[in-house]
Amino acid sequence: MFQSIVDFMRNIFDSLHNFIVSMGVSDVGLSYVLAIFIFTLIIRILILPFNIKAAKSTQGMQKIQPEIKKIQEKYKDDKEKLSTETMKLYKEHNVSMTGGCLPSLLPLPILMALYWVFMGIHGIEGASFLWITNLFAPDNWHILPVLAALSTYIPSYLMSKATPAQPGGMNMGTMNITMAGMMGVMSWNFSAILVLYWIIGNIIQTIQTYFLNYKPAIKEIDSRKEKEAKVESEKFVMAVEEPKNLASRKRKKNK
Repeated sequence: MFQSIVDFMRNIFDSLHNFIVSMGVSDVGLSYVLAIFIFTLIIRILILPFNIKAAKSTQGMQKIQPEIKKIQEKYKDDKEKLSTETMKLYKEHNVSMTGGCLPSLLPLPILMALYWVFMGIHGIEGASFLWITNLFAPDNWHILPVLAALSTYIPSYLMSKATPAQPGGMNMGTMNITMAGMMGVMSWNFSAILVLYWIIGNIIQTIQTYFLNYKPAIKEIDSRKEKEAKVESEKFVMAVEEPKNLASRKRKKNK
């Protein structure tokens, strides 16, 4: 089964590379980089519907935050009841806690398949790009592993900022750093072109996360803060006006 997936990926990648070469791109390294760029773009377009669905789920979680806070306050001493009522609220509003996980996990099996695809390419001479002397070997300058770690962390960071914290949930900050560190270490031994696939995919994911998750979430948070500030302002005005009204009624009564 896995070999079939590898063969399928190899056929797609070879077709893209042959197409680029037929378009007149004679530089070996550039032709392979363009092939991996188009391949990554196709993959990200295919999983875009999952990203949109995950974004809607995250936005739904943001909208019900006031109700979640009420439940947390009401059942702060009863964790079982808190969990039950929270899940009930999610179900009523069609919100999924795991909605944002699938898009981030889907590229990983493809990464594994591509590893074996590129392992099977031999005899490529002159496949260099920018500072990379050999696209099918690890980066001698160790720049790509650093970029892989950074590009893994940034979309995860934006997603954690856009996703409301859950009671008893994992520390997303620590998990994001750990995941980024793991990808950086793994990239030290991966071929440069495989790491480029991961970096390009993460750049596209960062753009999607910013516009689909982070920006709407920040807008929702600002809107909620504005409403809360307005309510507090109205309460303050009422608190100031109440003694004045009471004094006015007393004066009228004395008259």
